Amino acid sequence: MRKIIFVIVAIVFCNSIIAQENVKTGVITYNNIINSPRGRSFISTWKLYFNNNQSMYVRTDEDKPINTPKDEIRGSTTIKTRIKVLKSKKTPFYFSNLEDKELIFRESVSLDIYTIKDSIETIPWKLHDEFKKIDKYKCQKATAPFRGREYTVWFTTEIPISYGPWKLRGLPGLIIEAKDGTNKYEYKIAAIELGVNPVIIEKNLTIPDDVKEIQPMQVYLDAVKNEYENTMSQARASLPKGARLAEDYGCDECPKRNNRTRELYNQ
Repeated sequence: MRKIIFVIVAIVFCNSIIAQENVKTGVITYNNIINSPRGRSFISTWKLYFNNNQSMYVRTDEDKPINTPKDEIRGSTTIKTRIKVLKSKKTPFYFSNLEDKELIFRESVSLDIYTIKDSIETIPWKLHDEFKKIDKYKCQKATAPFRGREYTVWFTTEIPISYGPWKLRGLPGLIIEAKDGTNKYEYKIAAIELGVNPVIIEKNLTIPDDVKEIQPMQVYLDAVKNEYENTMSQARASLPKGARLAEDYGCDECPKRNNRTRELYNQ
């Protein structure tokens, strides 16, 4: 009987080790959703490639509208909503190196592309005694302020890696879902692949060849702070003669100036 028990324990232990070994590499697919007050929502697909020390979170398709709001009538004025998704000239990404606590990312602000050297911050997560099942995983709730927004996430310790979408990380398990307090930004798991061939992972854990210059974080901060004025100026310049933006009519439901960018810096 003791031999049987020992064999069973050994098998369970070996399976546990194998599972932990497999989690050293993986590819997690997320759906990124952006919502606006006027009912417009956009979705894009991103992939998170990772090993023990590095990760690359990269967009794999362009933003697509989920829904289209109807035109509005305000007195004698018809407010027409036309959605135009601008394609990025270069693919946005977020590359992190845990050993160096360094994060390099590329994204657009006011239609301009920036590649920035950032740092990996320790996010002050608060774990809550709330659980729910998402797909087949038991998930726990956690909340924290980060870069000007309040985030609520659901993570699972069944996948014991501290990664998540975008710059969210640092929990004792993979982040399955995340949402900011204004409901503008959402992240949802679409697919999970663990124990992926390290060769495949290594190919995707590199800064793209088209990156020619990496700028300091202050450049990005300045761009974010000036985002509203720059975007409005570019939008007005592209309108046909006689057309006006909804903001010019005193739109109460238009994106607020202090809720336009993912990271907020006292705008």
